[in-house]
Amino acid sequence: MTIFYTDDVSNGEGIRVCFKLLKRWKGSLYKLLWIDLLVYLLLYYGLNLSYRFAMGESQKETFEKIVQHCQSAIRDIPISFLLGFFVSGIVSRWFLIFPTIPWLNQVSMTIVSHLDSKDEIMCRNIRIALARYLNLSWILLMRNLSDQAANRFSDKEEVQQLIRRPPLVWMKTRRTRLNRNVQRPWTGGGEGKPKIAPSSSTAVPTADDSTGDRQNVRYSVTSMLIPCSAEAGKFEYMHAFHAYDDQVLTNTLRAFNDDTKVKQTFGILITENEIAAFQNIASDFYRRNKTKYVPEYWIPIQWAQRLTLKALQKGYIFELKRANEILKELMRFRDKLQYVQLFSSIVIPLAYTQVVTIAVYSYFLCQIFASQFVEHKDDAPGRIDLYVPVFNIFSFIFLMGWYKVALCVVNPFGDDDEDFQINDILDYNLEVSYRTVDVPSFAFPDRLSFPLRKGDGGSHIEELDSFLECVCNEAQCNVAKTELWTKCVQQE
Repeated sequence: MTIFYTDDVSNGEGIRVCFKLLKRWKGSLYKLLWIDLLVYLLLYYGLNLSYRFAMGESQKETFEKIVQHCQSAIRDIPISFLLGFFVSGIVSRWFLIFPTIPWLNQVSMTIVSHLDSKDEIMCRNIRIALARYLNLSWILLMRNLSDQAANRFSDKEEVQQLIRRPPLVWMKTRRTRLNRNVQRPWTGGGEGKPKIAPSSSTAVPTADDSTGDRQNVRYSVTSMLIPCSAEAGKFEYMHAFHAYDDQVLTNTLRAFNDDTKVKQTFGILITENEIAAFQNIASDFYRRNKTKYVPEYWIPIQWAQRLTLKALQKGYIFELKRANEILKELMRFRDKLQYVQLFSSIVIPLAYTQVVTIAVYSYFLCQIFASQFVEHKDDAPGRIDLYVPVFNIFSFIFLMGWYKVALCVVNPFGDDDEDFQINDILDYNLEVSYRTVDVPSFAFPDRLSFPLRKGDGGSHIEELDSFLECVCNEAQCNVAKTELWTKCVQQE
C-alpha cells in the first residue's frame, strides 16, 4: 500500500515539510533510482575520463562529432509526451483496481441481519460456515493474483523444495512468484494447455466386451490416472494432477488451516470433507482436460449458496425474501472477485510499455554523450567545465523517477512498497467477518441480546419495551442533570 506521509505535511510548515518528506527511505525516490543513477554516472565518467586521458587526437575529433550529433538528436525524442500518457494511464488503472477488491463487511452484516432466528447455536454455526466459505473463496483467488498471498499460502511441495536447498539459495528464492500467464479467468481452472499426444488407450474396452455387445461395453479410464512419469512420452506437463488423491493439492489446502490469523479467528478454514470435494473436482477435471487443477474461487461460493437454501428449508431463515437477500449479496461478492481477476488479467499493452522503455533509455544514453565537455577551437572564452553534471543528474532523477513510478504500480499485486497490502486486507477480512457473524451476547446492551423469533413473541415484546424504557429514562435523566448544572452556573 502507498507509504503514508500525510502526517508530515499536515501543518504546512514550509522548509521543515521538505526535510520531513526527503528523509524517508521506504517507498522513496532514492530507493527506486540509486542503482540506475549509479550506472548512469559510471557511464558518464567512463566516457569523460576516456576523452581526457585515453583518446588520441583523431579519436577526440570523432568523439566531438558524436557529441554534437547527440546534442541535436536529443531534442527530437518526445520523452515528456510519452511518459506523461504512460504514467497517467497506469496510475489511473491503479486507482481503479483497488475499489474492486471485495471486503467482507457488507456481506457479513447481511448474513447476520437475515440469519438470526429459531435456534441460536445452529444459526451461529451456519453464519460462521458462510463467512468461512467467503474467506476461503477470497484466498483461493488472491493466491493466484498476489505475490504476497501466494507466498503466505504457497504450495507445500514448493516450500519443502526450498527448505531442502542451501541457506543462501533459500534466502534468495523464498518468495513465491506467480506466472500470471496462466492465472486468467478463461483458463478454466487449469494451468496452461499442455500438448497431449494421441493415445489409443484413452478409452479401452475391458474384458466385459467379449460378447461383442457395444451397448454393454464399459470403458476403462485407468490410463488417465496413471502418473505422468509412466507416460512421459505422451504427456509433456510433468506436474499435472495425476490421481484421485493427489497429495500436493491436499497438503496445499490443509496448509490454509496453519495460518496464524485463521487459527485466531475461525480456527479452521477448510475441513477434510471440503478438501475431499476439491479432490473429486480435480479428478474429474483431469479426466476431461488432462491438466493440473487449480482450486477455483467460486466453488466455496456455491457451497455458501447451497447452505443458505438448506437453512431456508430447515426454517433457520424464516422468510424467502431474507434468503434471497443473502443470495444476492453472495453473487455481488462473487462479481467483485471476478472483476479483480479481470482487471489483473488485462494489462497495459506490451508494445506501449516497450515504446516508453526504449524512449527513456535511449534518451539518457544520448544524454550521456550530449552532456560531455569537449574542446573546440571556436569555443567562447569563459565556458565552464563542470566536473559534476548537476543539471543532467536532476533531469535523470525527474524523468527516470517518473518512469519508475509507473513500473512500481503497473502490477499492484506484487511486492513493491506501493503495491496493495493483500495480507493486511486478508487479516482485516478474517477478523471483521468472524466477529460480525459470531454475534456474542455480550456484544449487545442488556435486554437487546436476544435473537429474533426465539420463544414466543410476548417475551420479546416485553424485553424490547424494557430496553427502550431504560434507554429513554437514562437519556431524560442526563438531560435533567444538564439543565440543573446550567442553572447552577448561571446563578453563580
